[in-house]
Amino acid sequence: MVLKTALDLLILVAKSPSWPTLRLAKLIWTVKPNFTMVKCKNLINLYNLVQKVNSMGLDGDIVECGVWNGGSAALMAFACLKNNAANNRILWLFDSFAGLPPPGPRDGIIENKYYFQGLNEGSVQKVEKAFRKLSLPMDDVNIFPGWFENTLTKAEIERIAILHIDADWYNSVMSVLQAFYDKVVPGGFIVLDDYGYWDGCTRAFEDYVSQNRLNGIKLKQVDSTGAYFQKPFRPSNQ
Repeated sequence: MVLKTALDLLILVAKSPSWPTLRLAKLIWTVKPNFTMVKCKNLINLYNLVQKVNSMGLDGDIVECGVWNGGSAALMAFACLKNNAANNRILWLFDSFAGLPPPGPRDGIIENKYYFQGLNEGSVQKVEKAFRKLSLPMDDVNIFPGWFENTLTKAEIERIAILHIDADWYNSVMSVLQAFYDKVVPGGFIVLDDYGYWDGCTRAFEDYVSQNRLNGIKLKQVDSTGAYFQKPFRPSNQ
């Protein structure tokens, strides 16, 4: 994984040699692979989306569901901190920190076959370490350890600019969409880290869109394991 990360970052710098690109490559190298399993392309996309909502002047916080060791959250926080107008954004981080829950019947055969208790277990302490690695304060970071069914509804979140869903399984992704989609501000972004890779994530998104009759959703694939879309500025169920 280290070699793959190094190769991806070399390609990034070669394609766009500049100080901002070098800085971003250094940031990713700092948090990957010890603090995030998110692929480099998806990390770059997250960083760029935060910068985009900052430049748009969109209101709202950043929510990440599926944190592991905090690398992607720290990268988004860094992107936010570099824009003075966005310094008031709060980060809301949700993870069991006990690993993934068991997959269900709407998840794939492979997921159910190879699952074990403690799979992808993260750590609050490592999240804090990831933020220290990037010299980031934790003042505006709220961490909610526990299963989604016990934590998502407890957070007093009013508006969301970026919703990053890295939850793998059908029930988890569906729970996040049901809890937070309506709180994403028009023009905000919903990122599905596992879309196109884990069957459950893909099915949950498609079922949510169908069940809520959401029109105008233009999903953009980042690579084979991630996608995102911008919430329409007008109600998409009309």
